[in-house]
Amino acid sequence: MHNHENNTVILTSNVQNNIIQANETDYIRRGLKIDKNITISDIAERAGVSKATVSRVLNSPEIVEEHTRENISRIMKELHYTPSQTARNLSMKSSSTVGVIVPEISNTFFGELFSGVEEVTKRHNLSLLYSGNDNDMDTDYKALDMMKMQRVRGLLYIPAVNYSALGVLDKLQRKLDRMNCPIVCMDRDVGLKCDIVHFDDQSAVRKAVLALANEGHRKIAIIIGDKENILSVQRFEGYLEGLKKAGIPYDEELVFRGTYTRVSGYQVTKQMIAKSKQPTAVITCNNLLSKGYIQAVCEHTHGKTDMYTHIGLDEIDMMQYLGIPYNCIQRDAYELGHSAAELLIKRLEQPDETFQHMILNSPLVHQTF
Repeated sequence: MHNHENNTVILTSNVQNNIIQANETDYIRRGLKIDKNITISDIAERAGVSKATVSRVLNSPEIVEEHTRENISRIMKELHYTPSQTARNLSMKSSSTVGVIVPEISNTFFGELFSGVEEVTKRHNLSLLYSGNDNDMDTDYKALDMMKMQRVRGLLYIPAVNYSALGVLDKLQRKLDRMNCPIVCMDRDVGLKCDIVHFDDQSAVRKAVLALANEGHRKIAIIIGDKENILSVQRFEGYLEGLKKAGIPYDEELVFRGTYTRVSGYQVTKQMIAKSKQPTAVITCNNLLSKGYIQAVCEHTHGKTDMYTHIGLDEIDMMQYLGIPYNCIQRDAYELGHSAAELLIKRLEQPDETFQHMILNSPLVHQTF
């Protein structure tokens, strides 16, 4: 079931409550009233036991004597009591839920990442709780607080901002430590003390520059995100390294900055097209920037995409479906999610192992040169 509220998506697992199966539709069909206000205290008073005993029946029934367990289960059914999952989580050390925090739930890159995560968690009967941080520190903190309140079993996490550059990495680390669960940092290495899995974006962009230089390009533009983003820092370093290795002088006029959105990619590309100094090749630094770039170029050329030789970071599915050749640095989001989830499972099983730092390969896929 998907519940869209406050930029959060909850995926419930197929694990059912073995103590009671309170089917509300069945009760209504039989003309019975469901009292939504029944609490554990009511059950305990009716059964003549403590609230702790009722809680144990819900969470660890095997440790409760059989006759007590059966009596409490019978009363629950009579009162049509359905324990809320949140209440059960709070009464337990942790839940069977894994939290996932990413910048944007709507971005197709993260949709692929979710698929990779889910393939692993399904095998381990774990539910998923998703939240977006909008690349905003305050929203990120709120998402982390929500995950802590839900007592997630583990957390797969993409930091919203470059906490290290902002001088608040220690504050974030303390916040994560207080969650008391394993954490795997994905996609962005900001220097946290936890397991980390990401792509080498610096090397990827350097590779793209050198590939274009090998084709004879000397005026290579880059469309990139804001300077505060850790990925922007790494990607820009790769751009500079590629230029230096190819013997191409750096030209500030070929650097176009925006935010990692389609709208920004479109606007920045329009600005680039309008300039007197024109590049012959362009690198766009994520899939949303690439979509905006393609939209602007197609508008200017009446549907053609070959105004410049172009390499984008991340694949764009629609290009394949439309049969349009597309050069890209292939960052496999499914693999990122899958690898991070596997790392989390390993951490749950072996909590005292040394933290792992995993770097995934991101090959250049070129179709037009």
